[in-house]
Amino acid sequence: MLLNVVHININVADLDRSVAFYEALGFSVMQVFEEDKSAEEMASMDFGGTRMRGAVMSIGDDPRASTKIELLQWFEPRSEPMPHPTETSGGVARIALRTKNLLGFAEELRAKGIVFEREPQEIDMAGASRFCTFRDPDGVLLELLEF
Repeated sequence: MLLNVVHININVADLDRSVAFYEALGFSVMQVFEEDKSAEEMASMDFGGTRMRGAVMSIGDDPRASTKIELLQWFEPRSEPMPHPTETSGGVARIALRTKNLLGFAEELRAKGIVFEREPQEIDMAGASRFCTFRDPDGVLLELLEF
């Protein structure tokens, strides 16, 4: 029996840049994985001998039920951005995040330099709702939704 999604893993080219980006969206760092951990510490996380560093970030503070992402920067082989070619291509096309006051939040994000692919617009999803889309520094498509 499944209970919930624990986290979504996003491979990134520059961990520090991505952490700053997701902090601007409202995520907080819960845990950091550094590549300089001892061999014993890294042995418990076998990734086939590759080197990496990462951060688990969260919206909310409940470690079992909050929305979490895990950002990983790989060094061998190096993480390279591979944005999803189109919204209709196979695989994970976007990550949708719920917000209140989407129009106000979108203005805050614009002030922080975020450029929208789809400007905020109204849709009918069992009542009036709004959505917009933009990309993270590695090209991952993100969607904001207000119900």
